Amino acid sequence: MKNVLLYFGSFNPVHNGHIALAEYAVERGLCDETTLIVSPQNPLKPAWVQAPEMDRFEMAEAACAASRYPDRIKASAVEFLLDRPSYTIRTLEYLAAHHGADMRFSLLMGADPAATLGRWLENDRIVGRYTIYVYPR
Repeated sequence: MKNVLLYFGSFNPVHNGHIALAEYAVERGLCDETTLIVSPQNPLKPAWVQAPEMDRFEMAEAACAASRYPDRIKASAVEFLLDRPSYTIRTLEYLAAHHGADMRFSLLMGADPAATLGRWLENDRIVGRYTIYVYPR
């Protein structure tokens, strides 16, 4: 079973810190693969402050390809297929339904999003079911 670390974010824009954290997770054996899940609309952020979703996805894809582990760090637009706004629990349910037989998921986040976890939709189902790695600033 593949261990996939999901790194959710707006990636507005993606930057070296995002990629360094994804590389760190791979290097430390926290996962087989890190996937940057580009959120089309974070429900905790106003839409007008974000670049167009496809621009952000393409930048994330290019940054992943330029990483030290392009075969193990990838961008995903899976949330572009789901109802909006994007809720992590809904994405996790979708991924479990479509890939749960061959993948085990955990989450990676910085301290800022971790501090808002109590406001996330059905956060108790996320915290109770998934390993969450939090990187402090």
